Amino acid sequence: MRFFRTKRGSPPPTPSPPPVAEPPVAEPLAPHSSSATLEPPRSPASLAPLPAPAARWHPAARSRSLATVALLALAAAVLTGHAALVLLAAPALGALALLPRRRRPPELGVEITLSGTRCFEGEDVTVTAAVVAAQSLDEVVVELQLAAGVALAGEGPRTHAFLRGDRASARWVVRADRWGRYRPGAVLVTARAGALAASRLTELDPLDVFPRPARTRPRLVPAELLRRIGEHTGRAVGDGVEFAGIRPYVPGDQLRDVNRAVSIRRGQLHVNQRAAARAADLVVMIDAFGGSGQVPERTLDVAVHGAAALVSAYLRVSDRVGLVVLGGLLRWLGPAAGDRQFYRIAEMMLAARYDSFVTPDLGRIPRTALPPGTLVVVFSPLLDPRGFGAVTDLRQRGFPLIVVDTLRDEPSPGTRPEARLALRLWRLDRAATRAALAALGVPVFAWPDDAELDSVLAPLRRPPPAIRSPAGSLP
Repeated sequence: MRFFRTKRGSPPPTPSPPPVAEPPVAEPLAPHSSSATLEPPRSPASLAPLPAPAARWHPAARSRSLATVALLALAAAVLTGHAALVLLAAPALGALALLPRRRRPPELGVEITLSGTRCFEGEDVTVTAAVVAAQSLDEVVVELQLAAGVALAGEGPRTHAFLRGDRASARWVVRADRWGRYRPGAVLVTARAGALAASRLTELDPLDVFPRPARTRPRLVPAELLRRIGEHTGRAVGDGVEFAGIRPYVPGDQLRDVNRAVSIRRGQLHVNQRAAARAADLVVMIDAFGGSGQVPERTLDVAVHGAAALVSAYLRVSDRVGLVVLGGLLRWLGPAAGDRQFYRIAEMMLAARYDSFVTPDLGRIPRTALPPGTLVVVFSPLLDPRGFGAVTDLRQRGFPLIVVDTLRDEPSPGTRPEARLALRLWRLDRAATRAALAALGVPVFAWPDDAELDSVLAPLRRPPPAIRSPAGSLP
């Protein structure tokens, strides 16, 4: 993964995606534990560039402690009338007098740099903090505060302390284990100069963490393929690799296609026919309805990771892939091929986490977003009636649909009979929803936690109806 360097105070650039042979696909890494000190924002407005906060100088903790001891001793001497108590305040007053005096506090400049503003889940990002002061400081403490889903990559400390100097620099390597667009944390700089101290909290620049796609094969093939060369077996006869049938030899056929066994048995030349290799159009639809909460967050994570796996699998075989996000404002991306399309889809997935209560209108999706004959794969928990209505509307418009159920949680059964009865009714309602979709010709597949998407979609792998499998071959 190539990182794009940016500095604090300047808007992040908009780079073009790296020219790789195929979208980065790797096995997911093991999760890392982290302690959350900042909550990642959930709205685009909170990701706007923040103004650099100015450092405010105030009496240091040591100065406040010495002044408190001196005042208590003097107050006790006045109230009790014992002059000997004044001697208790002498050491504190002497220490305050020996502290260096500064007419003007030094200016404190903090510069935060990220090694990149884009990465995949589990990849490392380097955070560098540089502190520059106009005068020498007695002590500088630089502390990194991490957001939820971000952890240190390694065993390094989060806090670095520096003594006697006007410059300090700290470096951390962090790892984002949660996809989305959020700020990975903040850097707290605490400086002490004589009797004064200052602290400055600087938010890190927003980080785009793309979901890491799992290795998946392009198993789903629509009935009508495009007239474009691809890697899927079509109904038409052409220059492919899959066997399609046998016919008598006609002038112009290639000699390498002659079937010797059939020609000898029938006494006439026969040649093998092969199915044409065609490309397909796929549109992945994510049902982002459900609001906030642990269950909607988990279903959205499952949907995004499944969509990323399908997108990367089909783009590897030169198919065209698009995306439609149902949830709030309707967002779509028309089918296209190439590595650039993968990053465009990944960036659009990041916006699926923001909450909105707007009901989308599928009738406003342009023809370029859903071309006729496009295979549509819907990742939905089937909880919101708006998502169910969108699936029904697409099926009535003639699109071939496949629904992947992303819900992996059930209500707690409880111990009371009423709770167990409610759970049975909830299961019956789910079964009725799946039966209603099956009656429309929409297959629904559950995606358990211990299964891969490749095995979930394996039953849909069938040869095209116009091609007959050779005798003795496995179905």
